[in-house]
Amino acid sequence: MLRGLDMGGKSGGEPTIIRMVDREPLSAELTLYVRETVPDAASDRVSSALEGFDLLEQAGVVTDRRVETVPERSPGGDTTGLEPTAAYDEFVESVGWESLDPFFKTQRGTDGVDRVVTFPPVCVAIREDGELTGLYPRWNDGTHESIEDCLNALAAGDSVENVRP
Repeated sequence: MLRGLDMGGKSGGEPTIIRMVDREPLSAELTLYVRETVPDAASDRVSSALEGFDLLEQAGVVTDRRVETVPERSPGGDTTGLEPTAAYDEFVESVGWESLDPFFKTQRGTDGVDRVVTFPPVCVAIREDGELTGLYPRWNDGTHESIEDCLNALAAGDSVENVRP
């Protein structure tokens, strides 16, 4: 009987085991925001994270996953839906801008644009019934919660909810 699947990627080169037994799939929507251009220093890390989420989806752990490509710098202004600036505003409203620093950057815009938002190379937002319940990367009460923390929690069957109303 299959109890788990190997998923590479824990620091130190150890594979992560995706727990398959006695668990329900994630009931929330998982959105990956991936920058269209990723610095060379982060490209392996981003690829590894995307592969990890692919494996979680193949294993049936994640059943509602979207990937949104965000530009290097997303101009703010009139936004509709959850384009990058609107998503950033949702994140700030839920966890505060201090929790997002230094992962997200904002600066004044030019040419009629209020501000420009720069996302990290990859970001994970988890929403339950449209409400943000998880966000990675971020600071949470002095603890850095990384993309890898999210992947490891999902693989182990642990909660990934780190945003409280």
